[in-house]
Order: sequence, then C-alpha cells, then structure tokens
Amino acid sequence: MVLVILQFGVHMGDSLSSSQKILLWGFIILSVVLFIFFLYRTDKIITVKNQSLTQSVHTSQTEEVTDEEAAAIALAIHMYKREIHDMESLTITLKKVSRIYSPWSSKIYTLRQNPR
Repeated sequence: MVLVILQFGVHMGDSLSSSQKILLWGFIILSVVLFIFFLYRTDKIITVKNQSLTQSVHTSQTEEVTDEEAAAIALAIHMYKREIHDMESLTITLKKVSRIYSPWSSKIYTLRQNPR
C-alpha cells in the first residue's frame, strides 16, 4: 500500500527515486519502532496486573477459613452442581417424516447411455 502511494503518477516499471526510498525506509523504521514500543508497554501493563493479582491472592490466603465456612461453601457448590444437571427420562421418540415427491430425486431421469 505504501508503494502504491509512493508511486502515484509513476509507471510500474520505473524505479523509486531517492526521496521515495528514504520516505519508504523511514515509514518502515517508524512502524518497527512503534511496534516495539506498544509491545513493551503491553508487557509492562500485563506484568503490573499480574503482580497486583498475586498480591491480592497472598492477602486472601492469610485469612483463615473456619470449618463451618468450608462446609457452607462445599454445600453451596454441591447444590449448584445438582441444579445444573437435568434429570432426563430414558424414553426415545421416533417420528416418521413424510417426504414429498420431487422429480429432482427421481431415478427415471438419470442418464444411462452417453448422449450423442
């Protein structure tokens, strides 16, 4: 796309002028620098979020969970899992489907010999 913009008004067989080459290389270097900058910034943001997440996990692990709380959590998970699963009857119902006649699927119209 950059080459199309740079060669506006120039035939495809002509080579680029020196100013067009400098502009093209400048665009390429700028693109690489911006890519590295965004890569570095996103890595830094992800690292900060991971550190804050691990710190919150460490602070929550220092609190003791009593036996009553653990039992209440286990009972809630058990009841939730039980509600998700539907009890199904083991009855299979088969319905006959009536098909309408279609000449497109008729065997009469198939070719048996090569037409000449």
